Amino acid sequence: MASISVQLEIFKREEIALQVQPRDEKGKGPVGRLRRLTGMLPGVIYGHTQDPCCFKAEVRVLERALGQGGQNAIFLVEVVGRAQAPERAVVREIQYHKVRGDIMHVDLLRIDPEEKLRLNVPIVTKGIPVGVRTGGGALQQTLTLAEMECLASELPSRLEIDITDLEVGQSIHVRDLLGQEARIITDPGVTIVSVLAPRIVVATTAETAEPTAEAQTGEGESKN
Repeated sequence: MASISVQLEIFKREEIALQVQPRDEKGKGPVGRLRRLTGMLPGVIYGHTQDPCCFKAEVRVLERALGQGGQNAIFLVEVVGRAQAPERAVVREIQYHKVRGDIMHVDLLRIDPEEKLRLNVPIVTKGIPVGVRTGGGALQQTLTLAEMECLASELPSRLEIDITDLEVGQSIHVRDLLGQEARIITDPGVTIVSVLAPRIVVATTAETAEPTAEAQTGEGESKN
C-alpha cells in the first residue's frame, strides 16, 4: 500500500534543572510517610553502571516540573551537598497512588548525551480531519507512542502529525513518517490514526403489520 503525505513536526526535549536531597529513608513505611509528613517525594536515579542514588524532592517542585513537560524532558539533577556536576537523566517510571492519583515515586535514568537510547516518544495529532468535519467519520488513534533509537542529546519530546487532510477511510501508518524521521524503529505497518466510516443505522419494519380494527373484530366471519 502506498504511503500518504504527512506533515510531521518534531519537538526537541527541554532541559529542566532539578535540585534534590539525599534520601536516607528506606522501606515501604518510612518512604510512604515522606509525602504525608514532610511534603517530600521519594525517587531514585540509576544507570551507567553507577550505584543508584536515592533522593527526595519537594512535592510542589517535582510535580510542577513533571506537569510542565518534565515527563518528556531531560533533567539536570543536582544533589544537595554533593560536589559534582548535575547529572542528566530522563524519566523512566512514575508510580501513582491507585485511588488518589498522587505521584508516589519517580525513577530517573542517567544518560550520556553521546550514547544511543531506545525510548518511547509520544505521538500527538494536530487538527480535525476533513473526514470528521464534513464526512461524519470517527477519529481513532491506535498508536500513541513511537519507539525511537537515537543519541540521548537528540531524543525528541514528541512527534506531532497534522491530520487535517485525512479523509474517511484513510489511515496514517508508521511507514508514512519514516521519510521524515528515520530513527523510528516501531513496526512500519502499525496504524497510528484512522478516520472510520460513519455507522449507518437502518430502521427495520416489523415483518407482520399490526392487525386492523376490522380484523380484530373478526372480518370475514359469516353473518347469521
